[in-house]
Amino acid sequence: MKNFFITLLLTIFALNSMASDHESSTITFEERQPSAEMEITSVQLKPGGGIIMAEGTMGEYGRVYTTFELTADSGRSGGLVTGEGRGFGPDGYFGYASFSGVYHREGTIFTMYTLVRMDDGTQNLDKIVFDGFKRTLTHDVHVVR
Repeated sequence: MKNFFITLLLTIFALNSMASDHESSTITFEERQPSAEMEITSVQLKPGGGIIMAEGTMGEYGRVYTTFELTADSGRSGGLVTGEGRGFGPDGYFGYASFSGVYHREGTIFTMYTLVRMDDGTQNLDKIVFDGFKRTLTHDVHVVR
């Protein structure tokens, strides 16, 4: 009888979670800083992906240097991205971050979504758009924690 009761509760919970209106659910993230235009300093190509290095001024992080390492999936229209970033502020601030995420490619434009962990425990959800033809990179930072 005890197993029946537990099974019934789990079934009701599962049905309730499936019945919720997921289509109208949205997740929003507050912008941590304005969008930053970064300068591409190098692009290194390698089998199965490549490395993009960029630098720019990014609000509270100061002068930032970052590396994006892309590993393509079999269709080469997307894949995984990992990387590191370092920020240097005028007041002696030094911060570092590691990140990982996914990317997709449409033509010459690569859009990356990464989850970032800063050295102080801060967490961000970043959206990075790299255009290989125009040689541009924009970096948007949103608050997770």
